[in-house]
Amino acid sequence: MIKRILLLLFLISITLFSLGCNKKDSPLECSKDNPKEDNLEVTMGFSFELLQDISLIDGSSYFMDFGELNSQEDAAIAEGKLLSAFGDPLFTSENYENSFEYIIRATDEKGESVVFSVYGMGIVSIGADRQDDFAKKAASALIEYVNTFAPADYSRTVYYLDFNTQLDIKVKNGKAVIVQSQISKEKMIELFNKWYK
Repeated sequence: MIKRILLLLFLISITLFSLGCNKKDSPLECSKDNPKEDNLEVTMGFSFELLQDISLIDGSSYFMDFGELNSQEDAAIAEGKLLSAFGDPLFTSENYENSFEYIIRATDEKGESVVFSVYGMGIVSIGADRQDDFAKKAASALIEYVNTFAPADYSRTVYYLDFNTQLDIKVKNGKAVIVQSQISKEKMIELFNKWYK
């Protein structure tokens, strides 16, 4: 009998918590995995919106790394998490130093916002249209939000011309494997002409 009462109380508390998380004025702390509303993702008091206009980030420059990335594998996992969180980037390239880019607006509860460029340039980096304490707080919230996702499975090939290297990247079941191989001089010239001329 006591077990049934305790179980009933437990179920009631779970139900009340769930209801509280659905109310905007609830004092309860709700899960970071908030449902999507109008393409906005919310965490740490910020909403994140994927944008399609690269001109919104014109004139921006490097702001910070996308968290602590100590290896090419860490960068590949971060890219997989971005794919899970936001879908396909604005563009992708075979150029290891310019391999993808997302444009993301972070807006706080007061309506103040900053636009970020999240891009692959060897590691994953963040550029910002403003570089101040607000942007730093928003960028940290963005990193925390993306890190709540498991990385999407993907594979692709990029080329690092500085070292005549081809990198075959594969992320599967949360693990990254990168195989490096040398490219021919002809391939290097072909890619250089394609990207830089």
